[in-house]
Amino acid sequence: MKKLLPLISLLALTACSNPILSSSGNSGSSSSSEVISSATSSSTSETSISSSLSSLSSSASSASSSVPSSSSSSSSSSIEVPPTPSELFDSFHSALALKNSALIDENYIEQKFIEGRILTNHYFGKFAENGDDGYCKYLDQGLYHFNFVDDGIEIDRCKTVNKDIDMCDFFYTTYDLKDFKNKWKKTTDDFVYTSTDKELSVLIAELDGQGILAEGSDTFNSTLTLASDGKSAKYETTAISNDFGTFQMSFTVKDLGTTTHESVTTYLENAPRLVANNEFPSEVKTAINSMFKMDINAPTGTSYAHDSYVSYNDDQSVRQIFYEDFLAGDQVTSYRTYLESIGFTISDITTEKEDLKKLGYVRYYYEKVVGSETLFVELYFVPKIQLDTFEQTLYPNGILHIRFVRPEQ
Repeated sequence: MKKLLPLISLLALTACSNPILSSSGNSGSSSSSEVISSATSSSTSETSISSSLSSLSSSASSASSSVPSSSSSSSSSSIEVPPTPSELFDSFHSALALKNSALIDENYIEQKFIEGRILTNHYFGKFAENGDDGYCKYLDQGLYHFNFVDDGIEIDRCKTVNKDIDMCDFFYTTYDLKDFKNKWKKTTDDFVYTSTDKELSVLIAELDGQGILAEGSDTFNSTLTLASDGKSAKYETTAISNDFGTFQMSFTVKDLGTTTHESVTTYLENAPRLVANNEFPSEVKTAINSMFKMDINAPTGTSYAHDSYVSYNDDQSVRQIFYEDFLAGDQVTSYRTYLESIGFTISDITTEKEDLKKLGYVRYYYEKVVGSETLFVELYFVPKIQLDTFEQTLYPNGILHIRFVRPEQ
């Protein structure tokens, strides 16, 4: 199983040292060193967390004593015993399992995690130019990325067509923190815990958008500081690399069980079904025209369940265009015929025999001279049988992959 990284990690990995030969055979989980945890879907009301925490105090201990009065009558009084720091620590980790919380790093992101089906990202500072976005389980059509736009929400990239895949199956979330409860050690401060565990520290770094830095580090020191009411906590990690120095990561997790995002939930309650228009996404069409000085059609059967990405050089010229379709099936033969009909010729970058032996499927490279450049199209279909067990649940129709490439000069 695999998990994707937060957006900041994706941005750091987009460049390929060799844009023609560096493509891998599976689906663009962009997201770098990846792990997966299985999660079951759950939902909670806004009162779940308060009842979870308050039950500790109401059931912990209540004592009554009768005090004789001067009139020989008696009265009773109750003394409510507050939960201990250890009980609050346990309660906080139990509440993480609600799949409902807010993560805040004021230098990077506020991420809301809602009922295991919605992730919203609001970026701060230098990251704000990314624009607010998120991911959601969309009706019964799978897991999709969306952008916040002026008039609401715009659904674009598909992550999986499997309607049963949970957000926690696909991404690192605050839910994963619950599994590291036993990695924390108490300190002399009742509400402060420490750990040197690498896996925990890397998870904290991943959630804070700096997983790549932590993965390459050698030693770690993490701290969990629980609020005195047990309803929020600050996570901090110091990762030390013998080669690259020291890195700091920190964020706060709060609003467990009460996190909402009204505009997203309202939109999904009335969302229209996604339909295919048999075209490339608008950004891909514009980038293709810019690169090849011509329009290039999408394959027959292009679906709404696609993922795409355009990367640019420093001068803003298009460097690479990625497109993957998860419902179109194998359209390689017909698309090869189409490319040849508009002036592309087959390249000798690789051979069918070589690819079949190494990959189990064939990558075709087509080239076209545009001005002083030779530009390439990489085309292949990954059948379900060539995917690992988890990927087969994500892409039961296989993956149709197309990449338009401008080689590095």
